[in-house]
Amino acid sequence: MKSFSQHEHFTQPHLEHKRHLPALEKQQRQIDEILHSVSLDDNGEFVFATKICCYTVASIISDLNRGILQCLKIESYSGAETLSRTSLENSINLIIFSKNKTSAKPKSIIVHYLKTSKIRAQKWLRYARENNDTESIKRSSEFSQWLDSLRGLFGDLETKEVKGWPDAYSRFKEAGYEHFYHILFAPASDSTHGFSNDIFNRFFGELLPVNETERQQLFDGQLAEKISFAYYLATFSILFYCAAASHIAERAENEEASKKIDTIAKCLQAMITEHETLTKACLEKR
Repeated sequence: MKSFSQHEHFTQPHLEHKRHLPALEKQQRQIDEILHSVSLDDNGEFVFATKICCYTVASIISDLNRGILQCLKIESYSGAETLSRTSLENSINLIIFSKNKTSAKPKSIIVHYLKTSKIRAQKWLRYARENNDTESIKRSSEFSQWLDSLRGLFGDLETKEVKGWPDAYSRFKEAGYEHFYHILFAPASDSTHGFSNDIFNRFFGELLPVNETERQQLFDGQLAEKISFAYYLATFSILFYCAAASHIAERAENEEASKKIDTIAKCLQAMITEHETLTKACLEKR
C-alpha cells in the first residue's frame, strides 16, 4: 500500500479548491440577476413588510457574498470565514421572511431591534452616569428617547402573532435547515469569536515532537486546509443564497427563475461534494 504523503494526499488536493473562484463569482452574479428579475408585486401575495425585508436582506447577502469572493481573491481567508457565517445566517433569515404570509416576522425583527437597542442605550446611560460623562449621558438619553418615539411608526407591534425574534438555532430549524446549523453554522462560529481553532493548530504544530521539515509540512497542510475551508464556507454561502432565491421565485410563481436557480444549485452542490469527498478520502488514508 502506498504510504500517506502529507503534500500529495492532503496539502495539494486542498489547494486545488482555489480553482473554483471564477465559477463562484459567475454563479453569484447569476443569482443576483435572477433575483432582480423576480417581481414581488404580482404573484405570491407578498405584503409590504415582507417585500421590504426580502429586498433589504437579499441586497445585504449579495454584498456579503461579493465581499467573501473578494477576500478569496486577495487571499484573506480569515475574512472569508467570518463573512461567510454572517451570510449564512442572513440567508436563513431571508428564507424565513419569504415563507411568512403576514407581517409577523418583519414585525418580530423590528421588535427585537428596538428592545435590544433600548437595553444597550440603558447600559450606556448607566455607564455614563457612573463615570460622570456628561456628553455620553446626553447622547444615550436622546438615543433611548428616539427609540421610544420610533415604535409608533410601525403600527401595533404588541400582538399575539408577533413572537420574539428566535435565536440562530431556532431560525435554522424553522427554515428547515437544522442539519446545517450543526455541521456548518455552529462550527464556523469560531471564525467570528476568536479563531481559537487556528490558535490551537499553531500550538499543536509547535509542540509536536517532530523535525523542522515535518513541522513545516504540517503547517503547510494546516494552511491548505484553512484555505479549503474558506472556499467551502464561501460555496455554502452562495448555495444558501441560491436556496433563499429559490424560495422567493417559487412563491412568486416564476418558473423560469426557478429553473435557472436549480441549475446553479446543482453546480454549487457539485463543488460541495468535491470538498466532502476529499475530507472523507483524507480521513480514510490517515
